[in-house]
Amino acid sequence: MNKLATEIERSLPEKMYLPDEIRKLLVWIENTGSVEEYDGKNYGTLPGELNSNTYIEFYSELETKLWWCFDCKEAQIDEIDKRIFIFARTGCDGSVAAFWLDDNGIQRIVHIGSASGSAMICVLGNDPLDFIKLLAIGYEEICWGEEEYNNPPNNPEITNEEYKQWVEESFNTKIPSTGAEIIQDPAVTWDLESNDLFCRWLSKYNKEDF
Repeated sequence: MNKLATEIERSLPEKMYLPDEIRKLLVWIENTGSVEEYDGKNYGTLPGELNSNTYIEFYSELETKLWWCFDCKEAQIDEIDKRIFIFARTGCDGSVAAFWLDDNGIQRIVHIGSASGSAMICVLGNDPLDFIKLLAIGYEEICWGEEEYNNPPNNPEITNEEYKQWVEESFNTKIPSTGAEIIQDPAVTWDLESNDLFCRWLSKYNKEDF
């Protein structure tokens, strides 16, 4: 039994599910010996030498507490908790990736910047495979949005070679050269003019008349 995938799946709110692509990734990570247990919880990273891969840490976040994102009434917190589940840390600043149920009940993967560093708030691609490919491009962290996505990675030490090969072979796909090929319009916190579905949903909780 895969400990990390099982732990995340068992923690999901009602109506959420663990996508097959993400499950496959978590199983592969554990099979490469890249899952460690700390204080009774499992944490997974991309395999390889230290500082040679894009930073990502998969885990099960049981308490959302996105206080920097939401300015809402107490009664709305339950709705938020049912529709957002954090499953990965995307940056050393505290940014995260989460599953989100949109207004049509479609589950998507979204990014939530920490606001102490990254302010990127948006859907991370059209499907889970887009998220998996984004991690393979070679950015040090995926949390910085258009500051980096319009250009190829500039750190030659971040190679992701083992991971790239696994992604291409496992999903019969190619890795894009820039993040903008996956995420064309990365939004930022409280951008009321954004066309991004997640940013617009989050922003409505920060309107006084909501």
